[in-house]
Amino acid sequence: MCGRFPQVFDAHALERLRDLLIGAAYFDDEMINALADHHPRSYNIAPTQHAAIIHPDHDRRRLRTGLAHFGLIPSWAKERSISAKMINARSETIWEKPAFRGLIGSRRALLPINGFYEWQAIPSQPGQKRTKQPWYITRADESPILLACVWDTWLDPAYDLSPVDSFSIITTDANKQLSDKHHRMPVILEPESLDAWFDRQSEPRAVRDLLRPAPEGLLAMHRVSSRVNSPANDDAQLTAPDSDAGPATLWG
Repeated sequence: MCGRFPQVFDAHALERLRDLLIGAAYFDDEMINALADHHPRSYNIAPTQHAAIIHPDHDRRRLRTGLAHFGLIPSWAKERSISAKMINARSETIWEKPAFRGLIGSRRALLPINGFYEWQAIPSQPGQKRTKQPWYITRADESPILLACVWDTWLDPAYDLSPVDSFSIITTDANKQLSDKHHRMPVILEPESLDAWFDRQSEPRAVRDLLRPAPEGLLAMHRVSSRVNSPANDDAQLTAPDSDAGPATLWG
């Protein structure tokens, strides 16, 4: 599961992202400049909001970036409300589901993020309300995280068929590091896999091999304030360690 994340790229983060992407086919600095100018700069992006995604523009042989609606709106959908149920695409079934099976072959994208939030269910005593502890998860090396996505363009009938790009994050089984927080995790791509990911001619087996849990130790995590539970809260403190959460051994 991946349903909430920050996308706030300062000059340092953009340079780290450039380092990750520079070896990929179709890369040029224009894409990084566009990302700097147009990404939403939010610490708490939620479903139905917008985030910047990256995908190849095969006609111009380069990578491009643009804002897209978080939650896929299939091209055949009658209204955008379907997107709230389509924020994630399971790697195990993405090749068969009608909304995704065409996209995994031809419309693969990246979602560059600083990290993502996950909520861990906390055991409760009888009669007490069950609670969840939010965690903030990043790469241990502090580089941006590159999430595997699929995207589509929908023509909005309410606005003269104005095009709306949208995306779903691909998920897989959680690795051991995250399994006590949630049983699913987003697919994280490494720089050396980007050419195969972006290439429409890649064999399905090569693409399937990329849709796997992250290696153990790739990620770091800490507990954060329950303020992140509300998408209305959007500030840098959401990603800061929660000093009231107690000792780190309490929930893993």
